[in-house]
Amino acid sequence: MADGMKVRILLVSWFFILFGTCLFGRFLYLQVYTGGKMGNLSERQSANVQEINAERGFIYDSKGRELAVSVEVPSIYAITYQVKEPQSTAQKLSEVLNINAGEILKKLNSGRNFVWIERKAEYNRGKRIKTMKLPGIGVVLETKRFYPKGTLGSHALGFVNMDDKGCEGLELVFNEYLAGKNGRLVSVKDAKGRGVVSGEVEYEAPVNGDNLVLTIDEGVQSIAEEELNLIYEQYHAKEATAIVMNTATGEILALANRPNFDPNNFNDYPQAALKNRAVSVQYEPGSTFKSVTMAAALSERVINENDFVDCENGRWEVYNHTIKDHIKYGVLNFRDVIANSSNIGTAKVGVMLGKERLFKYARNFGFGDKTGITLGGELKGMLRTPDKWSGLSIYTISFGQEVSATPLQIASLYATIANKGKLMQPMIVKAIKSKDGKVVKEFLPKEVRQVISPEVAARMVKVLKSVVENGTGKEAAFPGLSIAGKTGTSQKIDPLTRKYSASKYVASFAGFAPAENPKLAILVVVDEPDKVYYGGSVAAPAVGKIAKRALRYLEKKDNYDFVKAD
Repeated sequence: MADGMKVRILLVSWFFILFGTCLFGRFLYLQVYTGGKMGNLSERQSANVQEINAERGFIYDSKGRELAVSVEVPSIYAITYQVKEPQSTAQKLSEVLNINAGEILKKLNSGRNFVWIERKAEYNRGKRIKTMKLPGIGVVLETKRFYPKGTLGSHALGFVNMDDKGCEGLELVFNEYLAGKNGRLVSVKDAKGRGVVSGEVEYEAPVNGDNLVLTIDEGVQSIAEEELNLIYEQYHAKEATAIVMNTATGEILALANRPNFDPNNFNDYPQAALKNRAVSVQYEPGSTFKSVTMAAALSERVINENDFVDCENGRWEVYNHTIKDHIKYGVLNFRDVIANSSNIGTAKVGVMLGKERLFKYARNFGFGDKTGITLGGELKGMLRTPDKWSGLSIYTISFGQEVSATPLQIASLYATIANKGKLMQPMIVKAIKSKDGKVVKEFLPKEVRQVISPEVAARMVKVLKSVVENGTGKEAAFPGLSIAGKTGTSQKIDPLTRKYSASKYVASFAGFAPAENPKLAILVVVDEPDKVYYGGSVAAPAVGKIAKRALRYLEKKDNYDFVKAD
């Protein structure tokens, strides 16, 4: 009996020893091997984190005037487990915020620890709610993007979403610099996901973003937009674009499109209105492209300005295709071929050049490639290699058909001619600066290549000046101001027939001023103007007015006064 008792005691003792060993081993495993993982899990389970947007960097024009800023606005939130009377609280909030009480109550009863009642509310509403001291309801300051000039420069600036992330334009391209580093709003809950009633809300302040300084000048931008808007409405156009460039540096002083939009309320506009047509639309440039043919022909010495060309009395049959001129010209010298915009005369010069040389100069001017400007959505246009040309192509490409370009590429072409044949990369941002004014990154004018010699460029300036003095661009002329440029009237392709439309045109004028000492290159493109569609009548007058007003404005020492139209 005693022996049996000893055996039972021994077995029980071993059981407790074994059980204790297992328990101790499990304890070691949890502490040593999984302690870090469980700690992180516990931390994740006990905190509800909401990001608070940093103050987004400002965007300034070249003179330091504010184009995009960030202002502090109140956002209202709820720690739901601290809300004592959800029904009553929802009703009180509804009366101040003009939000349906049922929607607010649904948020309060969502089962989530933290909910936003309204993001970026009106300042006075946030202030009233803060003074009400409703249990579980808090107010925190966030930043909201504001564009003080409204629609001015909207396509270049772009816009941001509710979370202050860039969605279009410079806001998107430079979002990394502008955005800064977000802060955090942390509320505490227990392991079962229930709010800790005594818990505090932890606030980690955000780090502000950097500022952008643009090449755009608010004064020139305003002038360009006013004149563009006038012709857009006058001719009931489908779309329109205006670009003003500094000929020496490639800096964009103005970039405007119609239709336009207000980035403060971008959701109120159709998607088509948000597109930056200056870089994101390509079209057949028509006669504005004839300057490429002229540059190549003068550079390669296949013809000079005084050599004569037979313009076939306005009709010329080539490859079962009729090339026409708007007026029946006979024999013209090459200067007058360009001044009067003869398709036939220009096509004959193109044939003298040959497709390889014409293609080479078009490529060197930048056609068929992106300009490299720091704007999103840029297209490269279309310039097929000579091996893909038909027999007719050398004729039609010479006067701007079978090739497509963006408005910026055409503006760059004329800026290059004005800049003594030197192609500059278009630029729209001058610098990125920190909030305390230190330069984070600087953008300097960049020479791409010398496309034509200064001598050829000077000869072209004289020819393009005659376009305004005696040719198709007469309506661009203003007393006391010399302007050089080229008209363009291009037929659009009908998407149904895939043939040139007899009723839809793109009217344009590209040029520079003053002709003798060019400072500004200007392009105006009007898509599908009503009734009148010639570039010389629709676009040329707008270029002349922009040139006159912008030059007078830039000459003023205190050029905050935007020069009004005469």
